[in-house]
Amino acid sequence: MMITRKTIEAKAALPEAELELNHVRKIFHGGQGVQDASLVLKPETIHGLIGANGSGKTTLLALIAGLLFPDSGTITYGGMPVHENPSVLSSICMVKTHERSWNEYSLKQIYSYASLFYPYWDATLAEDLMNKFQLGGSKKYKQLSRGGQSMAGIIKGLASRAPMTLLDEPVLGLDASMREIFYRILLEDYGKYPRTFVISTHLIDEAENLFEQIAYVKKGTIAYNGPVEEFAAKASYATGPAAVLEKLSGDVRNLHTERLGGKLMLALEDLTDPTERRTLQEQGVELSPIPLQKLFVYMTLRDTANGQGGGNL
Repeated sequence: MMITRKTIEAKAALPEAELELNHVRKIFHGGQGVQDASLVLKPETIHGLIGANGSGKTTLLALIAGLLFPDSGTITYGGMPVHENPSVLSSICMVKTHERSWNEYSLKQIYSYASLFYPYWDATLAEDLMNKFQLGGSKKYKQLSRGGQSMAGIIKGLASRAPMTLLDEPVLGLDASMREIFYRILLEDYGKYPRTFVISTHLIDEAENLFEQIAYVKKGTIAYNGPVEEFAAKASYATGPAAVLEKLSGDVRNLHTERLGGKLMLALEDLTDPTERRTLQEQGVELSPIPLQKLFVYMTLRDTANGQGGGNL
């Protein structure tokens, strides 16, 4: 799709390109990091990146952005290697949860530098967003509140208009109203200038309407990558007589159990076999969808209990 740009200088249309990780490994001291990640990110799509703390999400984003070198495996964008490739790196913008290297610089200085690095930088959008978020250009990054720093990063990500924009927990410190403004601005800008977004977040209930695809990171690997609807459909609540469901409470697929008088409610992963579902329903078991946020919480608790938890990687 050729993208017409009316608000910035005439430049080539954003390139449509897939980003591909092929058996990427990056291990830190203590064994945490990315173990064996293979992933294809479709162009002009908003991807959600979810997983427990310590699952490898931030490491994965830093590898995609070329900020870390993999121990093994390959990362390509449009078939070209990402690392040490300026023509590719200028098409990828990563917004970190905290930009320590920005501490001593004003926002005006930060965005002036960004305009030199990102060929699609939109200075007008940056100025408009600074006004909307009430951020003065002369204020140093380290003087901003946690929420203000998140806003500063959001402005960089959106104004970069980078074909591949990576947002790592972008709404930390923002109140509910400011988060809603961010989601709305992102969707509006994405509608005008389609490009690839990858958003790592724990606020699934707020962000799930943004996502077209979702990648679930488990112990440094990609446990799922595909449409949000298919991910949610992998699990169901099963509510019914305890005598029927008791035998499934110890099943490895069971993520959560609640006892409701003489009934049990189980959150069962991979309950997709039509015969099994029909048999349960014939025994008086009601099957219902699990909200994505709840499913994420159950899976995260399960993965953490299995030794996945740790630092913010």
